[in-house]
Amino acid sequence: MSYKALEFAVSGPIATVAFSQEHVLNALTPELVADLSRVLPEIRQNPEIRAVIITGRGRAFCAGGSLQSIGEGFGPAEGHRYMSEGTRWVHELATLPKPVVAAVNGIAVGAGLSIALACDVVIASEKATFGAVFGKVGLVPDVAMTYFLPRVVGLQRAKELVFSARIFPAAEALALGIALKVVPEEALMDEARAMAQAFAQGPTFAMGLAKGLLNRSHNAALEEALEREAAAQALLFQTADHAEGVRAFHERRPPEFRGS
Repeated sequence: MSYKALEFAVSGPIATVAFSQEHVLNALTPELVADLSRVLPEIRQNPEIRAVIITGRGRAFCAGGSLQSIGEGFGPAEGHRYMSEGTRWVHELATLPKPVVAAVNGIAVGAGLSIALACDVVIASEKATFGAVFGKVGLVPDVAMTYFLPRVVGLQRAKELVFSARIFPAAEALALGIALKVVPEEALMDEARAMAQAFAQGPTFAMGLAKGLLNRSHNAALEEALEREAAAQALLFQTADHAEGVRAFHERRPPEFRGS
């Protein structure tokens, strides 16, 4: 399958998605939206893929929404339809039952920050910059930023970042918990691949279930969380990875998980 606005490659158990419209700083154009809507289901359906890296080519990870794609001529119904249909892929990204590492190489503002937040782990280049810049063009955060940002940085700090619409560096993203690691630019992809490889060698089916449980934890009562855990654990008791983990424990060796 070919793509217009991104590069997609699979190496062993790791898939890499690289936004490739450098001339528009990898903005979220209709072409990129269409490509994401196709590549994410492809990743989900491929059992050989056990971890994912998302990054950008050039000096931007993603510079946000493409202002050329939206306009003042949108009526309320048209605008609502445009946003609803154009952001369905975000749910696919956030719920992929596989670990997703964002390797933020440069500018990650607006929807670019939203995409990073929708991934599981963010590794940032020292040259990366971030910002919830929607207010600069009179808009509210979208692409699920209102869901993820308060969960990562807390409600008060999320409001400050949104109201100020300021750009902040990788070091502050690290301090806020948006980035897990900040590394030199030349080390970014090596670090992302090493982390993705470590995830891919784990019990990735169990990790996918754990991801779903954690993503829903903020909206769950204690009783719901316990029931969801019980249901997931009952399923995992039957898996080959669980059996392998138990064998490896008794044999005092590292487990060799297969993701099933």
